[in-house]
Amino acid sequence: MKNWRLGVFKGPSQTVRGNENKSRHNLQVSLHLSVAMVNLSIYFSALIMAYTSANEHLIGAAPMTPKGIIEIKNVTFYRADRAIFKNLSCTISTGKITAIMGASGSGKTTLLRLIGGQLQPDEGQVFLFGQDVALLNTLHLNQLRSRMGVLFQSGALFTDLSVFDNVAFPLREHLNLSADDLYNRVLLKLEAVGLRGARDLMPSQLSGGMARRVALARAVAIEPELILYDEPFAGQDPIAMAVLQRLIKHINAQMQLTSVLVSHDITEAFAISDEVILLGHSGVLAQGSPDELKASEDLAVKQFIHGEADGVIPFHFAAPPLQEELRGLNHD
Repeated sequence: MKNWRLGVFKGPSQTVRGNENKSRHNLQVSLHLSVAMVNLSIYFSALIMAYTSANEHLIGAAPMTPKGIIEIKNVTFYRADRAIFKNLSCTISTGKITAIMGASGSGKTTLLRLIGGQLQPDEGQVFLFGQDVALLNTLHLNQLRSRMGVLFQSGALFTDLSVFDNVAFPLREHLNLSADDLYNRVLLKLEAVGLRGARDLMPSQLSGGMARRVALARAVAIEPELILYDEPFAGQDPIAMAVLQRLIKHINAQMQLTSVLVSHDITEAFAISDEVILLGHSGVLAQGSPDELKASEDLAVKQFIHGEADGVIPFHFAAPPLQEELRGLNHD
């Protein structure tokens, strides 16, 4: 006979109770696991919030500084032993066209490169869209750059790509558009610069003025908030220059952009600029509206605006006296 007390054989009621106990145990384990997962989720969420708060200047888009879209604070920058800038400070206002001007070697293009993060200041800070450019890693710097366009002095078109593909390039790099949306946007940008009919041409088939207009269409293709122009009028004939003037002014107004342009062309730059920053002597000589600079009594400002050969802005690059450097002469 089976020994019932020792439980060698379990009856139906015992089996049911055993299953109930097992189910109750499994339920308790599941509840404990769920509570643990919730606690972990809360913990990691708190960590992420703390990290984001501490590093919000590195993550995503930050609000612009109250003073302007670009703010330069006490920037010093050297090339070898030569100081290009010493404690330079200026602000570029949002929604305006600002011209950066100055004599050759005053640091105009260098300032553009500092703004774009291609160069880092030796001292001071460069704020772009409210973020200190020097503190950004490569990923966040590229995210910031996706909010601006650049028109290079040479145009810098890809020689092996057609006009269409040159303008489409930043769209393919930064946006996930359908084929139809990309096609339509490229045609709209080319239409804006008057070159929709040239979309199948190669850069070698374009005139200098046409190439600059294609480069402008590419610069605005991603519809940026800020455009940097490096000598947009250089080497252009009077008609091409007038067309570029009108395009820059029109595009800035229509797209509600902020435009910063480096130029030597006083008449053209003054005609379309809301503000002018005149560089010299390793800093800012003057900043204000074109009319304010025209009325300035500062000798350096007057010399530059009127194109005077002689004045406080020297023609010669700094060097020791010529007599000291010539060889074979009796310096006594």
